[in-house]
Amino acid sequence: MEPNYFTCTLGQAKMLGQRKPFRTVTELVDIKAEEESDTPAVGLYAPRSTAEQNWKIQVLTFRDIQRGSAIVAAAIAKNLYSSVGETVALLCPSSPGFLFTWLALMRLGYSVLLIAPQCSPSAVSYLCKTCGVRDLIYDDIYGDLARGTLSECPGGTAAFHLVSLPIAAQDMIDVINGSAASPSFPSATVHENDTAYLHHTSGTSSGVPKPISQSHRAAVGLLPVLDGSQAATLTTTPLYHGGIADLFRAWSSNALIWLFPGKELPITANNVCKCLDIAMKYAKQGSCPTVRYFSSVPYVLQMMASDHEGLKYLRCMDIVGVGGAALPSKVGIMLVEQGVNLISRFGSAECGFLMSSHREYCKDREWEYLRSAPGGEFLHFEAREDGLSELVIQQGWPHMAKNNREDGSYATSDLFMPHSSIPDAWRYHSRSDSQLTLITGKKFDPAPLEGAIKASSTLLAEVLIFGNSKPYAGALLFRSHKASSKPDNEIVDKIAPCVEKLNNESQSHAKISRNMLIPLAYEETALQKSSKGTILRSQAEKQYAKEIEEAYNAKLPFDDLKTADAEVTQAIREIVISAVGKDNGDCLTDDTDLFSYGADSVACIQIRHGLMRFVPGVKALPASVVEESGTIARLSDFIIRLRLGQDVQEEADQVQLMSDLVNRCSAGFSERGVTSATSPPNENQPLSGLTILLTGPTGSLGSHVLHKILQDTRVGQIYLLVRGASTHAVRERVTKALSSRSLSIPSNFDSKTTILPCKLSSPNLGLDAPKYAQLANSIDLILHLAWSVNFLVSLRSIASTHLSGLQNLLNLALASTNKPPPRFMFCSSVAAVSNFHHTAPLDASIPEHFIVDPRVSGRTGYARSKWVGEAICAEAHKSTRLRGRISVARVGQLSGTTDTGVWSKSEAYPLLLSSAKVTGVLPDLKHEILNWLPVDTAAKAFIEASLSPHGDGTSVGSTASRTKSRSDAEVQEMPVHHVLNPDMTVRWSDLVRWLAPHAEFKVVPMDEWLAKLTALQDDDRTKNHPALRLLEFWRKAYGSEQGQGKQAAEVLKGEARYQMEETFQVMPVLESASGLMDETYVLRLWDWVQAEL
Repeated sequence: MEPNYFTCTLGQAKMLGQRKPFRTVTELVDIKAEEESDTPAVGLYAPRSTAEQNWKIQVLTFRDIQRGSAIVAAAIAKNLYSSVGETVALLCPSSPGFLFTWLALMRLGYSVLLIAPQCSPSAVSYLCKTCGVRDLIYDDIYGDLARGTLSECPGGTAAFHLVSLPIAAQDMIDVINGSAASPSFPSATVHENDTAYLHHTSGTSSGVPKPISQSHRAAVGLLPVLDGSQAATLTTTPLYHGGIADLFRAWSSNALIWLFPGKELPITANNVCKCLDIAMKYAKQGSCPTVRYFSSVPYVLQMMASDHEGLKYLRCMDIVGVGGAALPSKVGIMLVEQGVNLISRFGSAECGFLMSSHREYCKDREWEYLRSAPGGEFLHFEAREDGLSELVIQQGWPHMAKNNREDGSYATSDLFMPHSSIPDAWRYHSRSDSQLTLITGKKFDPAPLEGAIKASSTLLAEVLIFGNSKPYAGALLFRSHKASSKPDNEIVDKIAPCVEKLNNESQSHAKISRNMLIPLAYEETALQKSSKGTILRSQAEKQYAKEIEEAYNAKLPFDDLKTADAEVTQAIREIVISAVGKDNGDCLTDDTDLFSYGADSVACIQIRHGLMRFVPGVKALPASVVEESGTIARLSDFIIRLRLGQDVQEEADQVQLMSDLVNRCSAGFSERGVTSATSPPNENQPLSGLTILLTGPTGSLGSHVLHKILQDTRVGQIYLLVRGASTHAVRERVTKALSSRSLSIPSNFDSKTTILPCKLSSPNLGLDAPKYAQLANSIDLILHLAWSVNFLVSLRSIASTHLSGLQNLLNLALASTNKPPPRFMFCSSVAAVSNFHHTAPLDASIPEHFIVDPRVSGRTGYARSKWVGEAICAEAHKSTRLRGRISVARVGQLSGTTDTGVWSKSEAYPLLLSSAKVTGVLPDLKHEILNWLPVDTAAKAFIEASLSPHGDGTSVGSTASRTKSRSDAEVQEMPVHHVLNPDMTVRWSDLVRWLAPHAEFKVVPMDEWLAKLTALQDDDRTKNHPALRLLEFWRKAYGSEQGQGKQAAEVLKGEARYQMEETFQVMPVLESASGLMDETYVLRLWDWVQAEL
């Protein structure tokens, strides 16, 4: 669609290629006064003191605007201490006084700091000091605030000069109308790149506002010049905020703009409707154009949407624009369904008007999705986590007040979700820098959830979601006047269904349980807000710190330390229902799987917190006790045994669970009982045109494997299965994974890859039937690398996702009609066998085959899941037609690439090394062996085993016979390869010695390092350091009080000896890996850790 002045972005304006006669704000006013002297420019209201009296209105022309600014300039010039070019502050409501004083100051050559009246005295003082202000001009209604500002200044009244509005006691409009001509007052010489005015941030997150300058060029020099003479705008946004942008967009296109009288009236639906009514009636007289465009921030639009008359006026508009914050989806959908042509407008002080959702309204109802095209060639969206993308403004965009990258681009921190089918359409999601950060390191933006909850009921005036540095989130519910006397439980009952719906749609860590919905007593003015209507979060968290802390210490059901053993089961049941937040407690039996009931990670934390009350003598329960137990019956048994001082038999329970999972998953194979070996493929068949299915391409190893097979001429087609909502989203994840690891994206990427959004835990992998069948019958090789490397997650949690995914991928291979079926390679871990020496002699080497005893695995859920995965593969090898087609690769500790040192930001070792920057120490790991393998070398090993003819002559298609000299019984074993560095000579002490000349740190005992790491949680500057994510894991792995450090640290230890003779035959690159771990390589890793973590 063709843009109009209300929707035209800076990118679209640039495409017009217009040359403008004005370069500064004053030039715009003067040229319009000369060329469009009698054209209506601004509509102003003068409300009366009683409802019965008619309002006085005035529509001023461009000549009036010029005359008014010159009159005020003449009146104010003699009262200022500031020199031309300096900054003068303006503290004034959105009013004619603001408009003409602001224009006058720019005419005099000053930059104008526009202060929002919501600022505190300290904030005003801070802004003035930051901008070097010597004069603060104020409206009398803010006199107390202005004078209070002086008390915040170290210099007292000498800090800056207070100046009252020059024509405060007179009617500004009467003064303008009473002057026959503009005074002969010369304008100062200013340039287009000089600062015209400064907005400031609200301090929503930090509590401290920051000034943002706008040059004359940014203000008016980049705007389109279109014909707006027949379509007026009414804006409710104050001039000291986004109203200025609305005003200049209108004026550059000769359009009239009506300004809401913010000084005289509160913004209510009734008052906005009256303004629209007056403007419409005035237009019917033929004196000015009709209001066609309505501009507001979300909270104003919500009021209009819920008002009958307000909705009627919105439906009359050609376009209703909302911006400045996120409008709740529910409100926007309702407006569109009611026939309102709603658009979202997105921009920033740093880069101007960037995007809008202007579209063909009769065909396209997607009001939330901003369109980056046309005019968006310099708007780039970089993939981030969870299918989101960050907007990055590239060099060449018409206006960039600043950049924050070496290439001159500006990363906005604004995150977007792409539309599943509309190209170049993006829904705003959140800001990466305004998100709540839980103690787990997980982040989410609370604002959209707050808006949605508030919009769900008239019982709420506001909602504040909290959770910074806490294990899970909660919400303070601020009553509306309507609900001032309603009981708490009635409010929670009303709100809970909305919250549960949002929980189902949100990330798991952003969920809010029912018992964390905290209604507060009614307050007439509860939360302080910015001029955008957004909550000043930092201030609110301080104001309600007591209520927030009490929410985490609140009593749970059966909060009674004397609960009898016979009552524990029922008490745990009540705790589970409360934490999960469901009303269907009847379907929760003692043996119900808690995860199937809905207990996510957040609920598990709350349940564990509740369980502590039954065993007050126990210092701490295992972090994963809820996940490991899995049912109320097992939890109850665990608690009672603890109370009685009995052995809780956790290890035995886990071993039994491992066996049960193997039986359950292998029973789900789609084909059973085929025991004869599959005929091997033709050994002389050329290796070309192979079709590979790869999972986990966004992980560290997966990215490198993908990068190598993209370049391999033997591979014709690559299918990538990636978790995500849309093809576009998963493609972004894959390309971002490559680029973030400095891996180039080849020109054949799109032609050689097919990226499918999937859900591996679904029987059909989340694919439709035709796509599933096509996939099954076309692939030659499945490389299964997708697995969550999380040492704190329980085996039960992993079972429902990754183990089910493994079973479903094996069934995909079995669904193939090809003979032989595709080959399957499972990426396991040395953690699966890290306790091997608890069942074998200390001098024994870990063999290159599956070990049937589950006790050989490490004790983490991750390690146990990898053993179960191997067992499932072994069962498929034994009892299905995949016999001879399956192999396992046990991967050891991977490290950064050989050339760049790029590592994984989530792995234990880089996080451990990064702690030195904030603690000044590294732990003494004594003689720990560092047989690390660079991730690019590991990827090459996978390619050798998957694609190359093996050293023993076996082709890529078969794993049926590994050596010709082995017995028939041995030939039947499933091949297992050890993907690790065979060099056992490098130790932690070598690493410390190599780093010492290049970094300042001390080597301390492990307990001291853990203590210093723990202390980071108490410092606001370091409490979100990424190393803290694994604090609990390291306590188990190394903490002396656990008494099991050596057993728990299976992923970090390297003492075990692994057989690699047969691995070297199929992965020869590993035989030459000795010597890679040297000083040069370690320093390369260190440089990356210092730069990235």
